[in-house]
Amino acid sequence: MSGTASRRRGREAALQLLYQVEFSGDSSPRAFEEFWRSRSPKQQAERPFAETLARRVLDRRIEIDALIDRASDNWQLERFARMDLNLLRIGVCELLGPDGLPPEIVVNEAIEVAKKYCDEGSPAFVNGVLDRVARELKQSTPE
Repeated sequence: MSGTASRRRGREAALQLLYQVEFSGDSSPRAFEEFWRSRSPKQQAERPFAETLARRVLDRRIEIDALIDRASDNWQLERFARMDLNLLRIGVCELLGPDGLPPEIVVNEAIEVAKKYCDEGSPAFVNGVLDRVARELKQSTPE
């Protein structure tokens, strides 16, 4: 399996993990362990990447949500579908992250995950919001 496919599965696991955390209110190591207990050994391969990504989102959630809020005209975060919001959080986290992924890759990966886990209109919505965030971050970064 390619590295791209493995990373995508890791993003999908991070999305599911963040969704669980949001509804349970529990982001403890015990809650993370419980999440993985229900996964197959094959799915465990994505655990390090998925947990790192989920923890980064949780650690920077205020900053990430502020960027999403500014990029989503006429929408309040409370009105977003939970899967869309958590997927946007992952995308913004990757745009901010130390991995140095090009924005085009981050946006494309988020769109592909949205096609699998979100509503029909979500891929276009995710694309638009992440594109605006990427442009804002580019403008705020000195060349």
